Parts: sequence; C-alpha cells; structure tokens
Amino acid sequence: MKKLLFLTTIIAFLAGNSFAGCMKSEIKEIDAKLNSASLSADKKDEVIALRKIVVANEHKNSELAFESYEKAMSILN
Repeated sequence: MKKLLFLTTIIAFLAGNSFAGCMKSEIKEIDAKLNSASLSADKKDEVIALRKIVVANEHKNSELAFESYEKAMSILN
C-alpha cells in the first residue's frame, strides 16, 4: 500500500511539473523583441498588456493566451 501511495505521489508530481511554463519560450520571445524593438510608448504599453494576458492565461485559457501572443508578435514585427 505504501508503494502504491508513493508511486502515485511521484507520478502526480511529475505530471504537474511537465506542463508548467507551457508558453515559457513565447514569453521569452516577447521579452527579447520588446527589449530590442524601437516602438512608441503606446505600442510598448500595448505589448506589455498583451504579455500580461499571456502570462495570466497560459494555463487557464490557452486559446486567449495564444491569441494575445500572436497580437503582441504582430506589433513587434
């Protein structure tokens, strides 16, 4: 019984950590382009707001997070 409980705990831990930061690379990409891009203050504020939406919704509402990521990248390109 102890082995089963231990195994279940380990599997749950690994499964929980394997999905953490699913949009980590996209957020880093926004940060890198935001730092290197020469945008107006309004555009930078818009990209920062979209980045916050991505971070807040990457696990709750991945569709909204991805749409916000695409909008941010279209502004930065």
